Amino acid sequence: MGNDVEKIQNLINEKKIKKIIFIPSKNEIWEIKSNRNNNIYLIDLKENFCSCKGYYYNFIKKICYHIQAVSIACKHDRYEIEFLKDTELNNYLDNLMDNLMDSNK
Repeated sequence: MGNDVEKIQNLINEKKIKKIIFIPSKNEIWEIKSNRNNNIYLIDLKENFCSCKGYYYNFIKKICYHIQAVSIACKHDRYEIEFLKDTELNNYLDNLMDNLMDSNK
């Protein structure tokens, strides 16, 4: 767990957590850049979901550190905010899916 604490602190301190708000619908998506900046993961706090491999393989045992980092960042207002138009949602999701597919190769 100590290693996770360090990873969480790095994600928050390096401003790798972003809340995307789509306008005018106000739909929200959380994304987090990996510590190595190679990947971007989708986080759903309501469902305790993360698109990382660690979540996929370990979610029954524990919540991945990405979800923990976003939860902590929310409590302390330590995240970036980006506003996009609703018309940009499909393009955003396409790019996110491409990134996820590339990270699993």
